[in-house]
Amino acid sequence: MHKFDDQASKILLKVLSHTIERLSLDPPILDYPKSVEFFEKNAPSLITEVGNSIDKVFDQYKNTIEQSIISADSPRNLSFIPAAPTKASMIFDLVVSAGSLNGISWQEGSGAVWVENQVIRWIADLVGLPEDAGGCFVAGGTNGNLSSLVVAREEHRKKHKGNSKRLAIICSDQTHSSVKSTAKVMDCDVIVVPTNDSFQLTRESIENELKVHSKKYKELDIFAIVATAGTTNLGVIDDIYGISEYAKSNKIWLHVDGAYGGAGLLSPKVKDLFSGIEHADSFIVDPHKWLFAPFDCAAVIYRNKHLASEVHSQQANYLDILHDEEAGDNPSDYAFHLTRRARGLPMWFSLSVYGIKAYREAVESSLNIAKYAADEIKKSSYLTLLIEPSLSVVAFERENWGWEECKNWSTEQLKKQVCFVVPSLVRGKPVFRFAFLNPETSKEIVDEILLSLE
Repeated sequence: MHKFDDQASKILLKVLSHTIERLSLDPPILDYPKSVEFFEKNAPSLITEVGNSIDKVFDQYKNTIEQSIISADSPRNLSFIPAAPTKASMIFDLVVSAGSLNGISWQEGSGAVWVENQVIRWIADLVGLPEDAGGCFVAGGTNGNLSSLVVAREEHRKKHKGNSKRLAIICSDQTHSSVKSTAKVMDCDVIVVPTNDSFQLTRESIENELKVHSKKYKELDIFAIVATAGTTNLGVIDDIYGISEYAKSNKIWLHVDGAYGGAGLLSPKVKDLFSGIEHADSFIVDPHKWLFAPFDCAAVIYRNKHLASEVHSQQANYLDILHDEEAGDNPSDYAFHLTRRARGLPMWFSLSVYGIKAYREAVESSLNIAKYAADEIKKSSYLTLLIEPSLSVVAFERENWGWEECKNWSTEQLKKQVCFVVPSLVRGKPVFRFAFLNPETSKEIVDEILLSLE
């Protein structure tokens, strides 16, 4: 098991051959999920006392398991927020896994930490954060939101010792679901502010909510506001500047969730929509979404990274050695985690190989196809555009269809391998949404999907 013998060599050759085959698919096959009954029949457990042949196990993966996993990198996958990792990032992820590269601390993984921090600094510069900014890569936006808001809470507690009120976070009715989950974990309340007609959270909407319901909230102590730079459902960017002014004047931590939309900062076409983001106390973006890294890779960045390390640095006798010499950063000090793979390396490699310009062009291709789709929907007699897209999410209604009709269409198109597009709800109404992230999603694909809705 732990020597590179003939068995390991055979496994490697089989895996590399399949990997080349998978990477060369143009486009990747969409695939679709199978039933429990299907797996009971076709994929019985191979976990036994003495093991199985390499061929038997790999064949089960290749012919059954893999084909039941929807390809996040298919240009026909427009559901939720898909992924479109570059070829370089996926290939280099083999290196990270093959070396089981450690990204916990400077002592254990200084080289990995060094180049990961170059990417963190690049993102921080896009946001406009100061030199003291820093952070690390985590598994996803949920971890990034939790890690950021825990730091916000602890900073608030330091400044308001003896305060016995319930702590609360302000967010909008369009904020990502992870914020409410985070509040549950942290045992604090959430003040959900209704968004305006453009589905934005604004300073005015916050002030109005707190004023109208002042009695309801008087026993709460607000320690953070979450603004979103590209909501998951509709791709809307909140009024970050107005919210940042409110947060500053009330001495409240501002966290900006840019998990999906933060990559839009690369494009001069939409960068002005992010005005005020430079005032964030913490910020997240998921490179495994619109920055073309493989799963799982999110970045959490703090205006003052030292505040985060004070909160998240774990203390134990066996960890003291990691903090004896602070020559470099310990990624484990900046989020709610300890053990971590060097998950930022695939993005570093890809960004270094292709360059920023290529990334900018890839982001803008998504903006362009979103505009095309929106324009085509507006021409349609049976579709209604919900709002003009701010970024690369396009939401629309199918006239005279309810939830069941939408769901049935979605299931049918996935079976036909036309697309993976699931319905969502916006203020109680069923809608479809296209989340464009993949530069390979063409006008022809969009036309085909829209025609199938007729």
